[in-house]
Amino acid sequence: MRLITLFLFLLASAAVSAQVERDTILRKCPLFITDTLTSNNFFIEGLPATLKVYRVSGDLTIVIQQRDQFFTMLFRDKKLRTGKYKIKVSPGSKDVAAKYSFRSGDQVSYVNVANGTIECTFDKEKDMWRLKVNGMIANLVERSITYYRVRADFFVK
Repeated sequence: MRLITLFLFLLASAAVSAQVERDTILRKCPLFITDTLTSNNFFIEGLPATLKVYRVSGDLTIVIQQRDQFFTMLFRDKKLRTGKYKIKVSPGSKDVAAKYSFRSGDQVSYVNVANGTIECTFDKEKDMWRLKVNGMIANLVERSITYYRVRADFFVK
């Protein structure tokens, strides 16, 4: 009986096709968050970054982390689809929420990506998903507003 149950469980798990939940260390950071005035990049390209793929309440979450900085994409789907996702602050069923957060001492701050797109394509040769992120962050501090451009190009299994 155990053998039959184990065989059915393995058969069912092999049939499920979704993104693999895991952490990957990338040699170069694929994410660029640059100030529109000074072109200062907050994520350093030459340093390694950690790409995390996991699920929150069944929904897909992708995080790029470098030191105490995080860029989080919260998909409203269980798996990726080919096409374009719109980045919105309060996402609908086919939209994505994206946030840039950083830690300074004991405090954590986060800024929402106001608008943008995530283009997803499946690369059959590599058997991986390619994600291209293009967005804009508007940060309002007291009376001044600063804009940051968000760009990323990376692969997810």
